[in-house]
Amino acid sequence: MSAVTNTPKPSMSGEESGGSWLVVVAAFFVQFIICGISYSLGIFHIVFQDVYAHNHFDTSWIGSIQLYTTALTSILFRCFMSRFGCRFCVMAGGVLSAVGLGLGIMVTDLYQLYLTFGVLTGIGFGLACTPSIMIVEQHFHETRFEALSIVAGGIGAGIITFPVVIRHLLDYFSWRGTLLILSGVAFHMVIFGAVMKPAPKKKAVHLMPLLSCLPLRHPIFHGMCIANLFWSFGSTVIYMYLPAYAIEKGTDFYTSTFLISCIGMASFTARMIFAFMGHNSTLDDVTALLCSVCLGVVLTGVSPLLFKDFAGQIGYTLLFGFYSGYWTIFLSQVSRELIGPEYIAMGNGYLSFMVAVGSLLGGPAAGLLIQEESEFQYAFYLAGACLLWSSIIMLLFKLKRCGQLPATEKSLQSDQKIPLVDRKSEKQFKVKTIEGENIFVEVTITTV
Repeated sequence: MSAVTNTPKPSMSGEESGGSWLVVVAAFFVQFIICGISYSLGIFHIVFQDVYAHNHFDTSWIGSIQLYTTALTSILFRCFMSRFGCRFCVMAGGVLSAVGLGLGIMVTDLYQLYLTFGVLTGIGFGLACTPSIMIVEQHFHETRFEALSIVAGGIGAGIITFPVVIRHLLDYFSWRGTLLILSGVAFHMVIFGAVMKPAPKKKAVHLMPLLSCLPLRHPIFHGMCIANLFWSFGSTVIYMYLPAYAIEKGTDFYTSTFLISCIGMASFTARMIFAFMGHNSTLDDVTALLCSVCLGVVLTGVSPLLFKDFAGQIGYTLLFGFYSGYWTIFLSQVSRELIGPEYIAMGNGYLSFMVAVGSLLGGPAAGLLIQEESEFQYAFYLAGACLLWSSIIMLLFKLKRCGQLPATEKSLQSDQKIPLVDRKSEKQFKVKTIEGENIFVEVTITTV
């Protein structure tokens, strides 16, 4: 959803030019690099723990800090995107992340990796991640869903590809050489950022405030914040400790890295299935119950049984990947139905902060649990329970339609239900008043 403050209706002509689709390709590879490296943190967790001989708690801070910094940077440095533009932010993010990864070859202690691999690389990823999506939204209106779907495909492609690539790099170049090569890969974001030309002035999009107080008046928004916290906490634990848990059960290191790729394949498949099947497939009560709660119960209860052999471990990763892919679509669509996209846009900063907190706490908390109990299964019980609670919270809101809109929001209620995929649609721009300010909000009128 985009909004233009007190300006004429933007023109849609010429948005499918070759230059605009080149921006989409560049954004695809930015997401490919960022998510591919970030979600391989479980592999680096094993490597750094082996090299520096620290426990799970100390080592887990490396990946947790990186995820936390990435999410937090997207909020704190948003002013850079407004002032310098998306192109500059993506290029600056490419430089900083490359420097952070490259400095890894010089570290002599685990705690130095907190600053290089964790903070500096995280800031670079955070600077580049959100602007690479926003630049696509500024270039496209009529075909925005198709363009953003391509960009989102980079997330799944990165999670599938990078664990396998990193495994082979570790074979031939050791961990320092691997970080140096990944630094060169991250530096390619400078090139991709350079081709992200700004959208024409007539298509300029004024972003809504990320930390507006208006969404906080809605009870469902508070539920979304809690659900995001639980989800990021649980998923961080799984991504970080999945290879280590498999190794403890007898799987060799190089085979265990393939499990991360399996998550990426299942997640990408689920996203595509439910996105292109459309609105009803995502929000149908039976589908929502089966995919969000029942799979969560299975993942929480039977994980120790599945981890006894490699076939079971593959089954666990496929279930979790499918579950995570569906939950992402489910959360997005439920929030659009119950609150409306404009209020989600205005409160996105709060949601990103909750994701950051969950990412920061997940790894170390599970590390302490593993040290106390000397068993990985309890950490995975904790992760599964958090994922399950995040789904239950949103499912209850969906089924009960909990919460009343504030008086200033009632005029927007008729436009809340926006399908994920439009078969035949017509774009219109309507003027809405939010806290006394007139804005043009893009509305999709479905004629299916």
